[in-house]
Amino acid sequence: MGCARWFIVGGGQAMSDFNLLPWREQLRHSRIRSWQWGCVLSSVATVSMVYGLDRAWDGWLAEQHAQQQQAEQTMALWQGELKSDAEWQARTRLAQQVQHDWVQLRQQQTRAWQVMQQWLSVPPRGVQIERVMWRDQQCQVSGWALSAGHWQNWQTALAVAGFSPQAEQSPWAEAQWRQADELSVKQHPFQLTLTLPALWAKP
Repeated sequence: MGCARWFIVGGGQAMSDFNLLPWREQLRHSRIRSWQWGCVLSSVATVSMVYGLDRAWDGWLAEQHAQQQQAEQTMALWQGELKSDAEWQARTRLAQQVQHDWVQLRQQQTRAWQVMQQWLSVPPRGVQIERVMWRDQQCQVSGWALSAGHWQNWQTALAVAGFSPQAEQSPWAEAQWRQADELSVKQHPFQLTLTLPALWAKP
């Protein structure tokens, strides 16, 4: 009875010592130490890896920057040598001339479209236009007219639109029989040179 009371009432610490055997306590401490060392080693490995990657990244950036500087220096050296080269200077002038001609070509195309719109705004009543050629800010027109009246009326309409015929014109030709839409028509051939409106004058 006294032994049981010692185990139950007064022997709590002894009961704990009795239940936790020394090898179990040593195993628990060993596992705790292993876990602690594992955490320390993992932290050290992580920090070392991050540090190594950072150093490698800095080295790669420095290498790329050095290569870029070397390439820029090489390009500057080549450009300096090319500027003094006669062939390079000739090609530079040629490129500038091409750019200048391209701007003029674009302006001519714009003027041509505007002239065409102005031209089409005048209906050729009684006049059949066979050929129109634009050269040196002038329109050279050739075609056929039913009569001198139709031809003069068409010239008047062109003058209102801004196209002015030159003073010296080819003589009025005699009428000729022609086939037009499976019909025989008597028409007068003509040639006319028109000066473009002031809008189309070359700047």
